[in-house]
Amino acid sequence: MDDDKQFELIKNNYKEMKISKMIVNGKEQEGNIISSEVTKDNQQLNVTVFTENK
Repeated sequence: MDDDKQFELIKNNYKEMKISKMIVNGKEQEGNIISSEVTKDNQQLNVTVFTENK
Protein backbone atom coordinates (compact mmCIF):
# COMPACT_ATOMS: atom_id res chain seq x y z
CA MET A 1 0.00 0.00 0.00
CA ASP A 2 1.46 3.35 -0.93
CA ASP A 3 1.80 6.19 1.58
CA ASP A 4 -1.03 8.34 0.15
CA LYS A 5 -3.60 5.55 0.43
CA GLN A 6 -2.43 4.67 3.93
CA PHE A 7 -2.66 8.34 4.97
CA GLU A 8 -6.23 8.60 3.63
CA LEU A 9 -7.27 5.48 5.59
CA ILE A 10 -5.80 6.92 8.80
CA LYS A 11 -7.30 10.38 8.16
CA ASN A 12 -10.78 8.95 7.61
CA ASN A 13 -10.65 7.03 10.90
CA TYR A 14 -9.09 9.86 12.93
CA LYS A 15 -11.23 11.38 15.65
CA GLU A 16 -10.22 14.49 17.57
CA MET A 17 -10.79 14.20 21.32
CA LYS A 18 -10.43 16.61 24.23
CA ILE A 19 -7.97 15.59 26.94
CA SER A 20 -9.21 15.93 30.51
CA LYS A 21 -5.90 14.95 32.12
CA MET A 22 -2.61 13.32 31.27
CA ILE A 23 -0.26 11.38 33.52
CA VAL A 24 3.40 11.15 32.47
CA ASN A 25 5.74 8.88 34.40
CA GLY A 26 3.31 8.79 37.33
CA LYS A 27 2.84 12.57 37.61
CA GLU A 28 -0.23 14.49 36.45
CA GLN A 29 0.55 17.11 33.80
CA GLU A 30 -1.20 20.43 33.26
CA GLY A 31 -2.63 20.82 29.76
CA ASN A 32 -1.88 18.51 26.84
CA ILE A 33 1.82 19.17 26.20
CA ILE A 34 4.58 17.02 27.70
CA SER A 35 7.24 19.36 29.03
CA SER A 36 10.89 18.91 28.14
CA GLU A 37 11.83 18.58 31.82
CA VAL A 38 9.85 15.33 31.99
CA THR A 39 11.70 13.84 29.02
CA LYS A 40 15.19 14.97 30.05
CA ASP A 41 17.53 12.01 30.76
CA ASN A 42 14.72 9.51 29.99
CA GLN A 43 14.73 7.06 27.12
CA GLN A 44 11.21 5.86 27.80
CA LEU A 45 7.96 7.57 28.87
CA ASN A 46 4.87 6.06 30.44
CA VAL A 47 1.88 8.18 29.36
CA THR A 48 -1.78 7.73 30.32
CA VAL A 49 -4.31 10.01 28.61
CA PHE A 50 -7.83 10.54 29.96
CA THR A 51 -10.30 11.98 27.47
CA GLU A 52 -13.50 13.95 28.04
CA ASN A 53 -16.81 12.32 27.20
CA LYS A 54 -18.96 14.13 24.66
